[in-house]
Amino acid sequence: MDFKTAYRRFRQWQLDPFDNEFVSQDSNHCCNCGHDFVGNFCPYCSQKSGLGRITWRSVWHSFAEVWGMHSRSLPFTLLQLFMRPGYVISDYINGKRQVSFPPIKMLVIIGVLGVAVDFLTGAINGMFQTSSGEKMAYITNVFAWLNVHINGAFPPPSDYLSEVLDELNKHPDMLSLIMLSFLIIPNYFIFRFAPRNPRHTIPQGFFVQVFSTVVFLILNMLYDITGLGWLVFLLGMVLVFLTYRQLFAYGVWGTLWRVLMAFVCATTLWSIMLNTSYGVHLLRMQHTDVARGYFLNAPIALAFLVFILFISYIISKPRKRKHATSF
Repeated sequence: MDFKTAYRRFRQWQLDPFDNEFVSQDSNHCCNCGHDFVGNFCPYCSQKSGLGRITWRSVWHSFAEVWGMHSRSLPFTLLQLFMRPGYVISDYINGKRQVSFPPIKMLVIIGVLGVAVDFLTGAINGMFQTSSGEKMAYITNVFAWLNVHINGAFPPPSDYLSEVLDELNKHPDMLSLIMLSFLIIPNYFIFRFAPRNPRHTIPQGFFVQVFSTVVFLILNMLYDITGLGWLVFLLGMVLVFLTYRQLFAYGVWGTLWRVLMAFVCATTLWSIMLNTSYGVHLLRMQHTDVARGYFLNAPIALAFLVFILFISYIISKPRKRKHATSF
């Protein structure tokens, strides 16, 4: 088999990895409701054909279903998220629920597994740990710069940020979902007129980020185990590009600039939350003047966000073709 043939088969598998033809054309008797039927499932009660007396296989299936190793396999769904990420997400949000393990349940299972990996590898603070052992040092430095250039010589909020990030770091699955959820609104506007999945909804965007969070947690576990940050980063960038390329079907450059703008907007939303949170903290500490400076940062960032979304929306909006006027 040559490379072109192998790649063509792989592309066909990416587009449609499932064979939905009936396997069973024999007559079956449903042990649950007593009806006779032809097919894989009883049309009266939906019980699968071939189920009868309890055997050792039934015991295995019962244990396997807990971890998604049976129906709508968890491992197979994870394989799809790395081999055809945008396609499997597109299938799910468009109604093909049987193509995937339930995403919320998958997020919980992977989150629990991630905690176990953190304990086994000793990377309890792996989500925010840097090579020097300082947590989110770059965010602290940004806040320190803002304090010096905007708010004067007030001490940088290192202690406050450390407390906040320490608390968030105890729940990496929820933190990942919260951080990636900042992409929902930008995606809603920037990919509004995409060739595939146009006019997608906010609930659909939520499930897109649930799947993305699962991938993020797996990459974090890979980093905890291998310590190869450059490899995990490169793999993450490739998966982000493939996800958006397959999900919305833009070209290479169209996908790249839209993904970049979406992450710029998400980062801006994240900074608005941090500035507002620290401003509230300063008010509680009775530093009213300094708090006012942080609160003023929020509308400036919000205006920048609206500008980016507006420009992206206008560029992406299809143009109506002008018909030639006949005289």
